[in-house]
Amino acid sequence: MTIKTTVIGAYPKIGDGLEAQELRRALHRHDRGEITDAELTKVFDEVTRAAIGEIEAAGIDVTNDGQIRWDDLLSPFARAWAGITPGPLERFYDNNTYFRQPVIDGRIVTDGRSLVRDYTFAAGVAKTKLKAAVPGPMTFATLAARDDQYGSLEERVLAIADATAREIAGLKAAGATTIDIEDPAIVASPKHIELAREAYARFADPDLDIELVTYFFPADPVLESLASFPVAAIGIDVRSRDTTAFDRLDAFRTHSVVLGVVDARNTRLETADEVARYAERALKLVPQERLVLATTTSLEYLPRDVARAKLTALVEGARLVTGEKVLA
Repeated sequence: MTIKTTVIGAYPKIGDGLEAQELRRALHRHDRGEITDAELTKVFDEVTRAAIGEIEAAGIDVTNDGQIRWDDLLSPFARAWAGITPGPLERFYDNNTYFRQPVIDGRIVTDGRSLVRDYTFAAGVAKTKLKAAVPGPMTFATLAARDDQYGSLEERVLAIADATAREIAGLKAAGATTIDIEDPAIVASPKHIELAREAYARFADPDLDIELVTYFFPADPVLESLASFPVAAIGIDVRSRDTTAFDRLDAFRTHSVVLGVVDARNTRLETADEVARYAERALKLVPQERLVLATTTSLEYLPRDVARAKLTALVEGARLVTGEKVLA
């Protein structure tokens, strides 16, 4: 039995060569009114196709669509939902990247199809298992610039959770069986863990593999609490900061563990041996069939050749553990 591998978040949209700059050129031309929305969509589709191809070529078992159309983690819903407008630019936690803070200026309404077209396109391209992804409700709620509609953080979180549940239902109807919910705020603001649990109860579905993905911050303060969330898998970043998670993974007695072992915020390349050793530490407490190795978060801001090399190391490290090479 092999150890499965997956990606988290966005893949680099722009490459180094001239042919890999097409999306940048198309966005500039669209801004100047030189190409139509439909023509820009075709470019997005081709870059998505290329991203999926590169992820699959590295040997990754479960891919996503590369999130090529996402300007940032929150943008898919900030653009699509009624009651939300994109607001000011803000630094994304402690990273050197920025996002537009949502401004809530009315009741949040969605038809649940914000990501269906993109998922359906990717499903027609992917040759391996494809998963969908949505922004997490805690992250969306806590990073909002302003809320003129809801009277408290609890009301805001649960309203966003209800809208997210409709998006998840839409993706399920489109054929998705596995959905990442990227929600770093759960570990960035551990004091809200009980509110987060209430929000995630609204996603419970025995026919879906919902994966709660955290990153940037250690899960240590809430690790045991995460083990009671009604999801199929928990994603834990063990690279960005010091963590005691490796010694406590036995808290997850039924969940799969998606372990972020390849650092997506650093150009330093991991070796296959290094990845394998992380996996072997986890296997002391997690059965092999419930362990998935992953990037810590989006590879988007790395050079594309570095991203490819990191995915190769991830896959090779997983294979080492299953017998291709015995580690010293």
